This record gives sequence, C-alpha cells and structure tokens, in this order.
Amino acid sequence: MPLDGGPRITRLAETFFAEVTEIDISQPLDDELFEVLHQAALEHAVLAFKVQHLTDEQQVAFSKRFGPLEDDLMEPSQHVAFMSNRESDGSLRDPDSRLSKFLRSNQQWHSDSTFYQAPARYSFLSARRMPAIGGATQWADLQAAWEALPASRQAELDGLILEHDFQRSRMKEGLVFTDEERAKWPPLRHPLVRRHEETGAKCLYVGSQAETVVGWGEDAGKGLIDELRDFCAQDRFVHTHEWDEGDIVMWDNRRVNHRGRPWDEGAEVRIMHRTSGRGTGPTMENGAAVDEYERWRNAS
Repeated sequence: MPLDGGPRITRLAETFFAEVTEIDISQPLDDELFEVLHQAALEHAVLAFKVQHLTDEQQVAFSKRFGPLEDDLMEPSQHVAFMSNRESDGSLRDPDSRLSKFLRSNQQWHSDSTFYQAPARYSFLSARRMPAIGGATQWADLQAAWEALPASRQAELDGLILEHDFQRSRMKEGLVFTDEERAKWPPLRHPLVRRHEETGAKCLYVGSQAETVVGWGEDAGKGLIDELRDFCAQDRFVHTHEWDEGDIVMWDNRRVNHRGRPWDEGAEVRIMHRTSGRGTGPTMENGAAVDEYERWRNAS
C-alpha cells in the first residue's frame, strides 16, 4: 500500500503481519500519518518497522500516540519494560536465576497483560541487542484461527469463560511464588472468544495464562485449552520475525498471540525494550463477558 510521500505497507503473512517502510517513526506522527498507521494496525494486527533505532523517549512517544500506556510490571514508576539477560555490571545473568525463568516464560504463546481486567491493547517491542543465532519472535493470528473453525465448533466455544493465572504460567518454568505474590496477582476471568472493540471481528483468546474453563472439570478444561493453543499455533496462522537491531514491532493483543524463541542465554546477550498500551475496559463485568465492540460503538 504505497502512498504519495507516505509509508509503504506490505503484508508478509497470509492473513496478517505487515512491514512498514519509507517512514521515520522517531519523529512525531501528524494526524494523517497516525490514521494511516492506525488503520494498518487494525487491518494487519502486527506492524514491523525496520531498523528505526529509537531511544526510549522516542519509543514512549510513538507508543503513546496510540493511547495511554501501562506502567511496567517490575518497575511501576516507568513505562518501558527492560527485558534482558544482561546484569547491570555487564555480565550475563545465570539462566537458572529466578528472573531468567520469569522472563523465559515469554517463550510460551500468550497475549500481554491478561492479569489485568482490561488487558493491553497494543504492545511495542524494540530490539536493542540481538544474539547471532536465535531470539526471534513469533505471532499467531487468533482471528484467522477462529474463522477457520467450523460453525458448529464456533457455536460450542462462543460464550465459554476462561480463568487466566499469570503466575501459574510462570510456574511452568519452575518458579515458586510466595503467598504475598499470589495475593497480588490473583486469577482473572476473560471470555474464550472476544469481539474486537474496533473491528467487530471475533478472535480466540487463549494463551499460556489460560488455565481452566469456568464450570468445567480440570482435565476437560485443560484439554480444550491445549487443543486450541495448538490449533492457533499452526504454520498457516503464524509469522516469525527475525530481528535486526533497531527494529520495532507493534501488535494488537486483542487479535494475536506471540512468543519469543530460545537462544543461548548463557553465552549471548539479547536486550529488548517493550511498551504496552492500556486496555480500554474490562472484558468481564458482573460475571458476564462484555461485548467490547458494542461498548466501543456506543461510547463513540
């Protein structure tokens, strides 16, 4: 999608993921350019901007153009999450350390911030230092996965509620949490099928933090969640981005899952900086799923 004097937007995967070129996002976006990128994000769900080399201040400014930002989970006084295996003294962190295991859980398929009642809208991830081998990121199109299901299967799934447990997803990496930590981040419920608040399209909403199906037995619920996560992770729904230092990718958490890929954490540095846009409202109210599209439309 070339524009006169504007960016070129090229879809790379079958149903989603586009690369945006001929643009410098270190500079403020005027209203016209913002709207071009906003519509592109709604259409493609994931936008990759190659070799921009943004500062943290520039990344925050670009991210804020799409709405208010979440505070970092680890450092609530800032918007930028620093995800690195390098210690402050420059040494490599022990891959068996608690923080390494915590961050490694991001190698499971997930959508950001399901530990909030209003999960993140967009996330923005920039590559500051990359290993020579490994460390890619993958995204999966949950709208395409939903649309690929038979209508009978869609009818069975639509209306189910999942309980998401942020900490149990990290327990899969061997982490142990204190009672105080468990109380700080209690499980939350989200619908299995979300209707995107801006497009009206339905998407599966199932990732590593989804643990149980409300009203189902544990084994049956786990079986369904595992089945759907595997279904969404088929090659036809997935795109892999091999990072160059300076790349920044933004994605719509309402439509896609993502996961980091392994690298040799004990030998090579990988440094990523992430910002995330706050959700606009809870997915559940009074025990029932919210139709986010209707809420968005009525508020407009």
